[in-house]
Amino acid sequence: MMIEPWEVLSSRIVLEDQWIRVRADNCRRNDGVVIEPYYVLEYPDWVCVLPITPQGEVVLTQEYRHGVGLVVAGLPSGVVDKDDFGPEATARRELLEETGYTSNRIVPLGSLYANSTNQPNMVHYFLALDAELTGTPALDATEQIDVELIPWEHIRSTLLLRQSHHIACVHLAERHFLGHFSPPPAGA
Repeated sequence: MMIEPWEVLSSRIVLEDQWIRVRADNCRRNDGVVIEPYYVLEYPDWVCVLPITPQGEVVLTQEYRHGVGLVVAGLPSGVVDKDDFGPEATARRELLEETGYTSNRIVPLGSLYANSTNQPNMVHYFLALDAELTGTPALDATEQIDVELIPWEHIRSTLLLRQSHHIACVHLAERHFLGHFSPPPAGA
């Protein structure tokens, strides 16, 4: 028997607000097995940006993440808003809002599912080359973010990043440059 998409017998929304919609589906596989409920978390698409300065430093954020109860290092990232003009516009906005940095060299790196098990949203990845501090962060009322510069080699050689979509962004950037990506040395 071939694996096929499940038949959705019924569906209902169990929670909906500005950030998430939780859907409970009752489904049947092609072999007759019924799965109920199966929860789907409907998030908007996200972006993740790897900003690198002309000196070869990565612009990192430090932010409290309540899901794990820790302050973690990460890359500028966020939700694609309905009024954004696509993921690249969101990447530029999030980079500026979270760090005060901008880049005239935004390179799209591709898109991947956030978690195809129960989320239909995509993460869109970008490399921001020659990122420069041009403003002041404009954080949402719920955000507290510290910004720091870390050498590229330190990002590659440590487990500093602990969020899977942030690590994916680093790997996609390296893949984009066929493993030959090496930002200019500091002071160059």
